[in-house]
Amino acid sequence: MRKKEKYTEATCQLDFPFLSPSILSQSFLMDFDRNEKIVDQMLELRYLFIILEGKARIIQQEPNGKSIILQFLEVGDLIGELTLVKAEEAPKDVIAIGAVRCLAIPLNVVETTLMKRVEFPTFIAQYIGKKLLLRMEHFSHAQTFELKYRLASLLLEVAVNDQYTENNTQIADYLGVSYRHLTYTFKFLRENGYIERNKMGYLIHPAKLRILIKAGNEA
Repeated sequence: MRKKEKYTEATCQLDFPFLSPSILSQSFLMDFDRNEKIVDQMLELRYLFIILEGKARIIQQEPNGKSIILQFLEVGDLIGELTLVKAEEAPKDVIAIGAVRCLAIPLNVVETTLMKRVEFPTFIAQYIGKKLLLRMEHFSHAQTFELKYRLASLLLEVAVNDQYTENNTQIADYLGVSYRHLTYTFKFLRENGYIERNKMGYLIHPAKLRILIKAGNEA
């Protein structure tokens, strides 16, 4: 973590109605580097995070040592809400994709203040419900859309500055396909000019990928 500073209007603009001046005055801005853990499943969660800049991935560590991607997060997403509502005993690992800036609200402030206001529990319930629907949509697409369209969507979702750097073994598991099928699909995208191979992974061409996705939706 590069720095931890107090929230100020000059460094952060938010559109969450429950974030009153009093709550913000007790919160912090935290910056994380690429592949740095925002949340460590081995450590007690101390903050409810809101992503202000950047993207992150939620990772579950299996007993056999395998790491599985559960979900990708972007600006406006929360981190720690399931732990907050006691839906899970311990948080999952949350790892930054590129540089990430978060608003960190101490959990004791959330529990003693925000949870006592009607609008905040309602917001949390709606947020968790929307995330569940997105997860269901993810599995539905796995059964109805060709991999090239789903991979194109994922590349747009997780690339930072048009650069894709994910672990393809984990991505194959996340998309529910074999590593061989995923590799073949990357080859198709590369040979048709949607992406370019480089040292870090792939440079993506967003405009071309969006055209491909549109074609898949219209098929």
